[in-house]
Amino acid sequence: MYILYTIQEIDGEQSDTLSDVTMRDYKSDTYPRRRRSASMAEVKEHAYARLQDELKIAQQELKLKDEECDKLLRVRDQMGNELEELTASLFEEANNMVQDANVKRMHSEKLLKEAHDKIDVLQAEVVALKALVITSTPSMPNRHLHPQIDSKKKVDGSASPKFAKGHKRSTSHHNISSEIKSLEPLVPVVKEDPYKNKEIDPIYFQDFRTWKIKPASEKDAAFITRIELEDIIPCLNFPNNALSLQVKETVEDNTLTIEPIPGNVAGNSSIPRLCALTNVSRVCKYRMKCGDLSQWHFVSQTARNRIAAVCDFYTYIRYIQQGLVKSEEKEMYWHTVKLRQQMALSRLGLA
Repeated sequence: MYILYTIQEIDGEQSDTLSDVTMRDYKSDTYPRRRRSASMAEVKEHAYARLQDELKIAQQELKLKDEECDKLLRVRDQMGNELEELTASLFEEANNMVQDANVKRMHSEKLLKEAHDKIDVLQAEVVALKALVITSTPSMPNRHLHPQIDSKKKVDGSASPKFAKGHKRSTSHHNISSEIKSLEPLVPVVKEDPYKNKEIDPIYFQDFRTWKIKPASEKDAAFITRIELEDIIPCLNFPNNALSLQVKETVEDNTLTIEPIPGNVAGNSSIPRLCALTNVSRVCKYRMKCGDLSQWHFVSQTARNRIAAVCDFYTYIRYIQQGLVKSEEKEMYWHTVKLRQQMALSRLGLA
């Protein structure tokens, strides 16, 4: 028994000793761990605070960017509105200017037409008065110009004296209607338009209307091509082919110069007598130059008339292209027909 108790005591002491050592070791390991966990919490808190500050700064910068974007959008909208208002005002001003120009043009055309009518009336009156004055002769005097002459005979058959006892002045309000009526055949009668009742060729007229839509850009239009083939080329077809080609090109370009020869008078022996275009001996009263750098060529009257007829046609076409002709389409078409007729007559020597 004694031996067993001793062993138990020894075992108890050893167990107590082990337990004390174990507790000391545990306490010594737990304290550093707590310090490490506290330091980690402080680091996390510091990082979180730093991230919070950076977030606030980023939010402030983003807010500033948003305000700047809003400001730029407002400026863009304002500039767009101003641009629209400016465009609208410019269009309105342009429309007003065009309208004013059209009104002024119509008024000018009306005044021009009235002036032409007045001129025609005055010319007719002048011609009538000239006819009355010219037809007043001693054998057949006009009574309103010579009131002292009495052409009536007395009732008893005796002739009246040639002169009255007193002198009677012609009044300014005398009646000359009877004299004008008696002289109506002497007053020139205005001729009617020979093309007024003529039938329009539908093909030619349609070609003209198609060309009339864009006359400046349609250089190869059927209307111009047909006239060149049928009238212009035959009219400018001279024996001197090279010079004829130059004449045609310069007429189209409006660079041809043709004028009377200076000092060309009748009976002058120095007048050229060889036409440069026809190569025929003819009296050449005119000279021409193809362009500015070309030399002068002497041409006859017939050749000059043919060139002038083609120049008249191209001049009228240029007037239409520039918008200077304000007539109706039919009137312009008939005028081109008249110019084509003139080219044909000049080609035949009938101009």
